[in-house]
Amino acid sequence: MTVRLVPPVSSLGLYGPADEPLAEGPRFVRTDRMARWHRIRSGVHRGDGRTVYTLWCGSFVRDDDFLSREQLRDDDLVCGPCDGRAVGSGQEPVGPAGRRLVFTPRDLAPPRVCPGSRDAALTAVDAAGTVGRCLACSDLHPVRAMGGPYNPRAAIVQHAPGARLVAPCPFHRWKYLTPGPDGIRCSCGRELTSNGDAR
Repeated sequence: MTVRLVPPVSSLGLYGPADEPLAEGPRFVRTDRMARWHRIRSGVHRGDGRTVYTLWCGSFVRDDDFLSREQLRDDDLVCGPCDGRAVGSGQEPVGPAGRRLVFTPRDLAPPRVCPGSRDAALTAVDAAGTVGRCLACSDLHPVRAMGGPYNPRAAIVQHAPGARLVAPCPFHRWKYLTPGPDGIRCSCGRELTSNGDAR
């Protein structure tokens, strides 16, 4: 039995266009050096052929260096932070000893402020210079001068994301959007679409 994994969100430049996020993974894992069994948070199949799993407690295992199990024995030790976060996030339906746990991973929900807000690179200004289209969500908003005398720019005002917000990058979500030749892309090079899929 495999479990559903969350996207491998990272604010570091760890992943590129050749890397693919994994949707499922083993239930319990550990290496020979680990004293406890751990739970997998996310997984990435790297462009060089390796698979790396990130654990809920912050550690990681590689595909050539771990053991996996679907069920544990009563005397097996389990990492508490891993098990609690995995159950609380909905990866498992019932917590340890039947307790109901809750945990919400950061960065999975759409942002409250559109990433195209106040960003001149993500603003398409009309001919009059008063209205701009947000390249991140395609909504129209007023354009204002901002940045002061040392960093002047014209960009759309801060706004909530529109209904056509681009799909998140599986690695960086909406953190590093840049305009590309055919639309919006993440700074890691992955091209993003507005229909919910990242190419």
